[in-house]
Amino acid sequence: MSPVMNAERVRELREQKGMTRRDLAAVAGISVKTVRRVEREKPVMFRTGRAGPKAGARARPRVVTR
Repeated sequence: MSPVMNAERVRELREQKGMTRRDLAAVAGISVKTVRRVEREKPVMFRTGRAGPKAGARARPRVVTR
């Protein structure tokens, strides 16, 4: 069985966009743990019934200032 996602490519694109794993998780509607597992090529179960960002809407990562 071939992987559905390329872990290296996911990480590369996330970093190009200047996003943290937390940012990507928020935009994708998944947990940070799931992002971490994808980037480490660990088995991940996605539930298709879960709602993500509205179709066609561009979600923006949350900006955290300290």
